[in-house]
Amino acid sequence: MTQENSAKLLAVVCFESKKEQVKCGYPGCKHYVYRRIHVVEDGGKISILGSTCFAKKYQGKEPLGTANFGHGGDGKMLTADERELLLQNTAALIARFAQEQKVQQQQDEQSRVLPPPPAVPLAVQRSPSTVTVAESPWPWQKPLSSNWYILLQDGSGWVRVQHNSGGHLLVPWPVFDGWDEALPPQVGEPSEELAGYVLKNVPAALEYLRARRDWESKAGRWRDVQAEISTRKKAGGKDSGPRWATA
Repeated sequence: MTQENSAKLLAVVCFESKKEQVKCGYPGCKHYVYRRIHVVEDGGKISILGSTCFAKKYQGKEPLGTANFGHGGDGKMLTADERELLLQNTAALIARFAQEQKVQQQQDEQSRVLPPPPAVPLAVQRSPSTVTVAESPWPWQKPLSSNWYILLQDGSGWVRVQHNSGGHLLVPWPVFDGWDEALPPQVGEPSEELAGYVLKNVPAALEYLRARRDWESKAGRWRDVQAEISTRKKAGGKDSGPRWATA
């Protein structure tokens, strides 16, 4: 079996800060890396390589194909506990990625995720909607579309809402001062008119949020999502103070 087809590029990952860097696993290499970290399975052994050593060992990326997780850019951003798994049990980390991908695909299918919305802010449609205020606090929400809530580790809560036009937004729940500066441009553009972020790329936005999540609901009708949030809080879920979304 040749080197090209015996090795497999499992993932490309990165860290938010250089302080979290890890040592490259290439024999003789003494460098530490925090961007474009290549996780490779070769001969039944998983190794962690910097981009330079990866290219040196495998003569570029093409022979191994595209990474299963985190391909493109600097790679998939890891949380603190994922960093520990990368160092202590890399196989378990890859298994977690696979499970998260499976769950995300199921939720995306359930939510009937459509192509990314236009880059320009969406205008509020004035036509009547069958989604009433009692069913949704957003009059521009697409009729019968689902919602999804995520609580981040910083205490902020966000709801994915589908617009009448088909695009998706991320709305703070409840609204808090500075919400329009809370998320980076890679997630979306804040719209004051709609009081939320117009998402540029739904899967990419979800990946960013889940890397920083404390808890998330199942996708469903707004009243069901509210009930799940309320149940979570009563069960002793993380209390984020004034930003906690009450039912």
